[in-house]
Amino acid sequence: MLILGFIGLLFGMFSIGVMQLILATAMPFIVEEIGGGALYDWVFSSYMLASIATIPLFAKFADIYGKRKFFILGMCFFALGSLCGGFAATMPYFIGARVIQGVGAGIISPVAMAMVSDMFPAEQRGKMIGLFGLVQLLSNLLSPPLGSFITKELGWSWIFFLNLGMIAFSMLLVLLGKTVQESKSDMKLKEIDILGGLLFGGFCLLAVTLANALSHQGRFGVLGAALLPALIFTGTMLVLNERKQKNPIIKMEFLKTQIIRRSLISAVLSGAIMYGLAALLPLCGVMLSRQGFPLDESKTLLFFMVSLTSGLLGGSRLNKLQLGQVPRYLWLILSVSSVFLLYSLYTVKIVPFCLFLILMGLSAGGIMATFLINSQNAVESEDRTVLSGLVQLGRYFGASIGVTLLIGMLPEVSLISGVGEFIGAFGLLVLLCLAGVLNEIL
Repeated sequence: MLILGFIGLLFGMFSIGVMQLILATAMPFIVEEIGGGALYDWVFSSYMLASIATIPLFAKFADIYGKRKFFILGMCFFALGSLCGGFAATMPYFIGARVIQGVGAGIISPVAMAMVSDMFPAEQRGKMIGLFGLVQLLSNLLSPPLGSFITKELGWSWIFFLNLGMIAFSMLLVLLGKTVQESKSDMKLKEIDILGGLLFGGFCLLAVTLANALSHQGRFGVLGAALLPALIFTGTMLVLNERKQKNPIIKMEFLKTQIIRRSLISAVLSGAIMYGLAALLPLCGVMLSRQGFPLDESKTLLFFMVSLTSGLLGGSRLNKLQLGQVPRYLWLILSVSSVFLLYSLYTVKIVPFCLFLILMGLSAGGIMATFLINSQNAVESEDRTVLSGLVQLGRYFGASIGVTLLIGMLPEVSLISGVGEFIGAFGLLVLLCLAGVLNEIL
């Protein structure tokens, strides 16, 4: 039956979505057991970078050679990464497992959405794609308490082993599901912008490495001086390559439209804020709990994710009112909230801290919903899929930078002794929010 294959796709997407936040909740305890606190940020950044490098190329490979085959391939990569992650005994090995997972996720995400278009007629696609959004919302809400429970009751390795069960179930349903006639692209392998994909991946890796060096060293040292020219050179080569490609990874014409430029910058900044907080809040929650406050690693993250989910739902409805200034107002609210969040942490006022964290989540969720819809409304229908992929890449790129910068502001994880050491990271968060306001105004 066709519906079996669709349910398999939903389970596959849920296994990816839930892993990210469950792992964020468990990471403080994983570091305590296997060490490697200095590499904490790379657990998240390496995953995002692997996905960034994979998404644009494998989405096109799947169009040529078959989406179902590449969905199964992506799930195999994700399963292998999960298996290696569960048995990881050192941080470098653990990060290697996350890279493999990132490759799998980068294959699965665009392919799963495209498979829905092949499975269902046009009048049913909207409803079915909407279920993917519901799956993401469920993973946002369930992951923090699940991560805390599994880590404390079963051990953190079971996060990966239980996820393997979902992956296997997903693959089984997709294989048993009724085969549909897939729409395939007429594009030839030689027409795929492989060089652009490699340059874009290299640019992102250099940018994250530079951010890591700056945040950990606190200054522009020898490593930064070496990385910056390489970053500029790679970026220049990327732009030159994309301008001459028939099917570029990054369609440069998009950048000529102001609302799309704003949306892409918002995607980068909101990705940095969302994923940066997802990595930062569990660590902060552990410190608050140790100091006797009624918070822990799951509650702090849960407050943010519940409000972010509500903001995503509310933001999509605000756009129906056609208020062109909605993103600007939301960035202003986010910035003010971040300032008061910093002050609440500095004065250790927990109730205001939670309230402003919730307000930040609502604002960030609203921003993520509005900039995507606004940018899609600015292009023709045939460009919307490409633009959506570019926005997703921007968010992942921002996530890689954000996690690296915010976690890099902390001492090595094993040396953190109190919430006062989070002041620098939350101060940087304020600057990221203010950058979003400037992007809307200038």
